[in-house]
Amino acid sequence: MMKFVEKFLSLWPRGKKRKRHTRHPSVSRNELRSGPSFIAPDAQRASSQPGLLGRLRTRFQRAARRKDLKIRPTPTSKRGQGWLIPLCFLVVLTAGGWLAYRPLMQAVTGIGVFKIQDIVIIGCRVTTPALIRELAAIRYQGSLLSLNSGYITAILRTHPWIASAEVERQWPNGVVITIQEFEAEALIVQETAGQNLLYYLDKSGVAFVALEPGQDMDLPVITGLEAKEGEGLPTRTSEARALLKLVRQNNPNLPLQNLSEIHIDKDEGLTVYLADYPFPIYLGKGEIRTRYSRLKRVLEALYKEGSGGETGMAEVSFIRMDYLENKVLVGTQQNGLKKDG
Repeated sequence: MMKFVEKFLSLWPRGKKRKRHTRHPSVSRNELRSGPSFIAPDAQRASSQPGLLGRLRTRFQRAARRKDLKIRPTPTSKRGQGWLIPLCFLVVLTAGGWLAYRPLMQAVTGIGVFKIQDIVIIGCRVTTPALIRELAAIRYQGSLLSLNSGYITAILRTHPWIASAEVERQWPNGVVITIQEFEAEALIVQETAGQNLLYYLDKSGVAFVALEPGQDMDLPVITGLEAKEGEGLPTRTSEARALLKLVRQNNPNLPLQNLSEIHIDKDEGLTVYLADYPFPIYLGKGEIRTRYSRLKRVLEALYKEGSGGETGMAEVSFIRMDYLENKVLVGTQQNGLKKDG
C-alpha cells in the first residue's frame, strides 16, 4: 500500500516553482545561483524523514510559505461615495412618483364607488344645512378621494357663527360635517367704525358677531366698559359672566329672561336692572356668588310682601347689596329705607 501511495505522489503534476530571492549586499550573484546556504530546521527534519511522511510535510510547509509570501492589494477607501447610489435612487423614485401622481389620481378618482352620495351636517342652530353645504362647496357625485377636509374646515370657520368645524369621510361615498356654533348668552356694546354696536357675547367672553336688524334681542345687555373692535374686552366682564352663569339656574325669583341689563363700572362694580322693574340693584364688587344668594332672598321677601298688600316690588326705588357687611339696603319710593339682614 505504501508503495502505491509513493508511486501516486511521484506522478503528481508539479508546476514551475517561482523562486523568490532576496539580494543581500554581502551575498554575490554566484552564491545565489549555487543555492541557499541555510536550511530551516523543519525542512531538515522533513528531508531527513524518508518516505511518504517526509514528502507530505515538505509539501505542506511549502504551501504555507507561499501563502505567507503572497502580496495582497490594500483596498482603498473612497469616502463620500457610499451615499451616492441611494441618493440617485431616491431622486429617480421621487421624480417618477411626481410624474405619475396626476394620472394615477385621475384614474382613481374616476372610480364610481367613491362618488359622494350622502352628505350629513350636524350642529346647526343659527346656520342651516343648506348654508353649510354651500360654504363647503361639496357636490354630489364628486370624488371622495379628492375631498380636502382641511381647506373645507378653514372655509367654514370664516362664518361668524361657527366656532369650530370637522369634516369626516364616511367610506366609500359619504361625508359628515360637524359644526359647533357660538352660544350667545348676552349682548355687549362695542365700538366699530366710530359707532357703538351691539355684539353677541359667547360664554367664553368672545364678542363674535354684530347684532343685525331682525335678530334675537331677548338677551341681557352688558354695558359700561365698552371696547373698540379688535381690542380685548375689559377684565370685569368676567364678573358679569359669572353672574350670568348663576342666573341661568332660572331661580323663580330671578329668571334669566327677567334680567335686562348688567352695567359695569370700574368703581361701583356691577349694577343689575330687571326687565319688569326699572329700579337699579347695586351688586357691588367681588363675592358674586354670595351677593347673588342674598339677592334671591331679598326678591323672594319683596314678592311675598307685595302679594300680601304690604310694600312690594312696585314700591322699591333701589336695592343696595353693598350697603354693609351682611346687610342689604332697600329704598322705597316714599323715601323710606328698609334694611334686610
